[in-house]
Amino acid sequence: MQAPKILPWVARHAGINERDALDAWRRALSEATVQAGRASGAVFHRLAFDRFVALAQARGGLFSAGAVGAAASLS
Repeated sequence: MQAPKILPWVARHAGINERDALDAWRRALSEATVQAGRASGAVFHRLAFDRFVALAQARGGLFSAGAVGAAASLS
């Protein structure tokens, strides 16, 4: 699955580089697949994005998850 177009924005706001954000995205996909039981569907995508935001925040800690969630709902 391709990385979300919002990945560079999340990386900037988290204070991490895009490579770290991409690593966080890949980890989030893996964890969401385990939780959802498959790598497709709305539940899977929500789990993946929520986990991605949490991982980016943990790595950088410089933005609120609410700001990212609000931006994601615009796309």
